[in-house]
Amino acid sequence: MNRLPLFASLALSAFIASCSDPESATAPGVAEHSAAAAISAPERIAANFSVTQEVLTNFQGVDKSVRGLCKQAGGSGATCSTYRISLINNGPAIAANERDWVLYFHSVRRSLALTNSDAFTLERVNGDLHRLIPTEQFAGIASGETLALDMLAESWMQFASDFQPRLFVVDAEGEARVIESTDTDDLSDIALPINKNDPNNWKRAADDANVLATAATRFTRFTADDAIASAEDQSWRGRIIPQPLSTEILAGAPVALGAGVALEATGLAEGSVSALEQRLSQLGLAAKGDDAYPVQIAVDKSTFADKSAGAYRLVVSADGAQVTGADAAGAFYGVQSLIALVDLNSNSLPQVKVEDAPRFPHRGMFLDVGRNFHSKEVVLKLLGQMAAYKLNRFHFHLSDDEGWRLEIPGLPELTEVGSQRCFDLAENKCLLPQLGSGPNADNFGSGYFSVDDYVEILRYAADRHIEVVPEFDMPAHARSAVVAMEARYRKLKDTDLAAAEAYRLIDPEDDTRYLSVQFYDDSYINPCVDSTYNFVGKLIREVKAMHDTAGVPLQSWHFGGDEAINILASDAFEVGPGNDPEKGDTSADKRSKPWSNSPQCQKLIAGGEVKALDELGELYAKRVSKLVAEAGIPTMAAWNDGVKKIGNASEELATEHNFVNSWAPLFWGGGDESAHFAETGFDLVQSHSDYLYFDMPQEVDPAERGYYWASRYTDVRKTFSYAPLNTAQQAEIYPNRDGHGWSATSPAPEFADSVRGIQGQLWSEVVRTDEAVEYQVFPRLLALAERAWHQASWELPLQQGQKFSAETTFVDKQALARDWAGFSAALGNKELLKLDRAGIGYRVPVPGALVAGDRVKTALPYPGLALEYFDGEQWQPLSEGIAPQAIQSLRAKSADGQRASREVMLEPSASLSAN
Repeated sequence: MNRLPLFASLALSAFIASCSDPESATAPGVAEHSAAAAISAPERIAANFSVTQEVLTNFQGVDKSVRGLCKQAGGSGATCSTYRISLINNGPAIAANERDWVLYFHSVRRSLALTNSDAFTLERVNGDLHRLIPTEQFAGIASGETLALDMLAESWMQFASDFQPRLFVVDAEGEARVIESTDTDDLSDIALPINKNDPNNWKRAADDANVLATAATRFTRFTADDAIASAEDQSWRGRIIPQPLSTEILAGAPVALGAGVALEATGLAEGSVSALEQRLSQLGLAAKGDDAYPVQIAVDKSTFADKSAGAYRLVVSADGAQVTGADAAGAFYGVQSLIALVDLNSNSLPQVKVEDAPRFPHRGMFLDVGRNFHSKEVVLKLLGQMAAYKLNRFHFHLSDDEGWRLEIPGLPELTEVGSQRCFDLAENKCLLPQLGSGPNADNFGSGYFSVDDYVEILRYAADRHIEVVPEFDMPAHARSAVVAMEARYRKLKDTDLAAAEAYRLIDPEDDTRYLSVQFYDDSYINPCVDSTYNFVGKLIREVKAMHDTAGVPLQSWHFGGDEAINILASDAFEVGPGNDPEKGDTSADKRSKPWSNSPQCQKLIAGGEVKALDELGELYAKRVSKLVAEAGIPTMAAWNDGVKKIGNASEELATEHNFVNSWAPLFWGGGDESAHFAETGFDLVQSHSDYLYFDMPQEVDPAERGYYWASRYTDVRKTFSYAPLNTAQQAEIYPNRDGHGWSATSPAPEFADSVRGIQGQLWSEVVRTDEAVEYQVFPRLLALAERAWHQASWELPLQQGQKFSAETTFVDKQALARDWAGFSAALGNKELLKLDRAGIGYRVPVPGALVAGDRVKTALPYPGLALEYFDGEQWQPLSEGIAPQAIQSLRAKSADGQRASREVMLEPSASLSAN
């Protein structure tokens, strides 16, 4: 563990003498200087400094010396960006001899060197936490001065959300103070805009072919299918999201719902009826007296030929509606489809007949509350919307390196230490600050769900026919558990050594040096010690007991399993000083595989229980599957790299059912990975990161939030266009993350039998708040639901060996465009207002615009939203006939008119000839 360096004592004799000299006290400015000196430098920095962060260069070709420095500093692939932290002193001067402080900052990129100053020593503490320590060359920071500190950072920084808030200073006594101006989750005053006009600023490579989102490029993209969309003008009125197997529009006028909707249910549990009534009330459709529109709900499996779970029949007539489900879930979904037909603007719905059944049994949404905590309230809101759009699996990621988020009876340290972040370098009280949390526990870096909270979530989900799949990510991504159990060990070892060691998660003699994907060197649970499995067994028993208390059986256990690697041992590095200009230098002792030096693991290998270090991840999976099976839990799940060396799932794992979330980007061979796991006997939940990760940005605009290692953008249409069975066809529709074509090959038709469903994911490294959760998830969740429930006509059947690329023309792109037009019209005209009524802060799209002669042409990705323009003084509704010169910028409004998108400027080049 890194320790805070010792400080030289502060020399104050000159100040003391000045303050005691009557003549000095009368000199101009001395009184003010003395008053400032009475407040410590760290206090003055925290109170008075402003901070900005900005990208300098991403594109490596602009300065070859950057790549050389990057290689020497040990940057992955010898690829680095440069950025600047500017410290702006808005208060009294910080003198050259005031060096009794350390500045800490968060950076999701490894900051490798300070390139323009010897006034500080740069160190990375662990993970994303870095610090700058003043040296003897520190010359002070005058009042009004801006001190620019230029950093060499690994990889690139292409979105503003790469920067993090809550820089803090720590004094000689170890007291931490947040720089007040950075104590915010609004980065607008901290992260300076990336320069869209300078390719060196926003590109990561010379061949980066992505197109930046501007008013003009958005207009072009949004209007590509105008001819198709106009032919579908009113079809949205009968369009249900997700689309049913069949919808027949019946004769007759729309049904008015002025008196609301009254449910008359048989065969549906009270909790589910209550959930439906809550949704009706939320949307302003609660029954108002005897004139309410009657909806009769029944369960009658005998009337369904295929007896599909979740199937239903819906008939809407002028006198009332009948919903018949093949089971309780189907009846519940039938009512949700009736609500989907409602146009809240007119409080009416068309008369229809619907026959429907789900495409996949697993229709999932994943939420990471480990990296940053998210409240019970936003979890319940998410579950409510999942139910509205017929998603039925909530994958609850309850632990990661940066936080443990569920109370576990008998192991209080998991939440006392593992759920909290503060400034405690010994980590006896909390975890290190990470991901913009700063040194205090008063933001979303800290938090956990109590047993009662979890039970409430389980019951809320069950009433909405959603299974909660808890995940505790191990053996990698487990730092919060490791640190918490080490704190427990230190607390108990002198009084009860057996108890201290019972749940310890490391081999204390293992001195293997490694670096995880999130840049930790101490975050892996050891799979070779018995106490690891004592811990996992205890965890399974306690979580199962919570499910039993809730009356909701624990059906699936997700153990995580991903990314148990040493990134320094990858091909992006070589033993330095090396001579490959495309590899970073690292030392030989840092290139070991995880657990290489663990005596306990070496003993297992010597005894033949495993053959090599590469099999330790699978050893963990096999042992955990036994614990899961012994607990009576029928299904175990993992991220696909957690079981990559399992040869036959049914033979090697003890659990009855096993599935993997296949997450690798499709352009990196994610489809082939899915095929491999199907061949080894796993069921698949397609979770490919370039289409289904909602932490990816929603457009190629540096102002968007998101990680982008898998995709520079994933908008609603891209998720809608995902074909979960024949993922190879995506190569014909969308480029890779650099804007280039790629190729993929379809597996055999029987591959489809292994796909149990699809799932959207929201990882939370740069999603710090509940508001950010809703912005990232919605409305993309509706496109996810569409693909999980409904198989589209443009999805091609599997033909083994069929190869797709940007040059092939197998996909019926016109059919895809027509389908999107119908979906987007229903989304814009009906569903966004329902999200507003539910209090969901979805992303309002940024408009596209062009100047055409004496008028402005505008476009949005889905219709139904109003536009406003700024005339230099105020925002006004945009209407026909507004002269282009009157418009400084544009923005879209939410369906209820209460929120707005980011504004976009009209560009001088964004014009068309007047024709």
